[in-house]
Amino acid sequence: MTDLTIRPITDEEYPAFVKAFMDGFAEDIPADDFPSYIRTNLPPELTLAAFDGDDIVGTFGGLDLTLTVPGGAQVPMEGTTVVTVFPTHRRMGLMKRMMHMHLDNAVEAGKPLAGLWASESGIYERFGYGIATYCDAIKMDGRKVAFRDEIEVDRVRRIPVEGASEILGPIYDERQRETPGMWARSDGWWYDILADLDWMKNGRTKLRIVVHDGPDGPDGYALYRQKGGDSDDWHDNGTVHVLEVIANTPRATASLWSYLTNIDLSPNVKYNNFPVDDDLGPMLKEGRRIQRVFKHEALYVRILDVIAALEARTYQHDGEILIGLKDSFRPHTAGTYRLTSEGGVGRCAEVDETPDVTMDVEVLGAIYLGGPGAFGYAAASRIQGAPEAIDRLNRLFRTAREPWCNWVF
Repeated sequence: MTDLTIRPITDEEYPAFVKAFMDGFAEDIPADDFPSYIRTNLPPELTLAAFDGDDIVGTFGGLDLTLTVPGGAQVPMEGTTVVTVFPTHRRMGLMKRMMHMHLDNAVEAGKPLAGLWASESGIYERFGYGIATYCDAIKMDGRKVAFRDEIEVDRVRRIPVEGASEILGPIYDERQRETPGMWARSDGWWYDILADLDWMKNGRTKLRIVVHDGPDGPDGYALYRQKGGDSDDWHDNGTVHVLEVIANTPRATASLWSYLTNIDLSPNVKYNNFPVDDDLGPMLKEGRRIQRVFKHEALYVRILDVIAALEARTYQHDGEILIGLKDSFRPHTAGTYRLTSEGGVGRCAEVDETPDVTMDVEVLGAIYLGGPGAFGYAAASRIQGAPEAIDRLNRLFRTAREPWCNWVF
């Protein structure tokens, strides 16, 4: 233990850092250019590594992100990523030490939130992260998908990857600004998403992009790849692997999905990050043609500054509640907070009073974006309080639409 140190890596150590976290995720480095690709959004100064002598035995990354919260405010968020500890160095407290440093760095940078996608869902609640958004993995047989007669569908157009971000960026930004759970994309992130390097294909085609043009310009797009396949009777039975669909009008939604379900030789359509309260199902003659394979957790949120976080979002009902917060990992975040909503604007202060409801900090993170309601957590004894107080909490935090985090980081 005396030789175990944790610090950001140097430029020279970056290849070893990438190799270490890829080992941790049971993968090899897929190509020589992979470290440069990762470095675009994760430079050395945003990393942490645990060293045993000169060897990296644990990794951590902190991404500089901006998250949309209910009401449209753009809140700085520390993205937690590439978290690994070698099996040889488990049960030595390395992850706990790296997490403390990671969250301390986020607070010092003025970020009221941290967020992540979990490779293993059982790890992060003990560090205060709660599951704030969900998504559906879906599949469809495009040959059986038919739109209702009143739904108008336009043609879409293919565009090349080169220069695509100039068209896609404004479409994405419009959706991101109004959707809690989505995060803003810099030029570096567009490079990451549209890079289309050989190792990204996994036996599929190059990246395809289609755009829908509305009366005022492009208002929707889809990213996808294809993979060929044959049926038992030798007919083509390929698959469209949808990576992202962003549509800002119902007509764009219908047009893009009509295209994706009518691609020759590829009747199978799969998408692993479909919004749980989608607009597509009601447009179809048979909504159950969208087969929801499973619902899975997406963005985890960790509240670091309770007052800043609760005052950043808006609320759809007026009211007041006293929230008793427990936080075993960062005890100074614990306390009782009075939240008051008037005209959608929240005001929050720490007080010395008896709380109406009590919960751990990960539960506050889970309900923060307006998704999972309070009643389920109360039934599981993870929120304590009188039924009236839990109902009031639920009315304050829930939003009309479910939050959605559309891309893994």
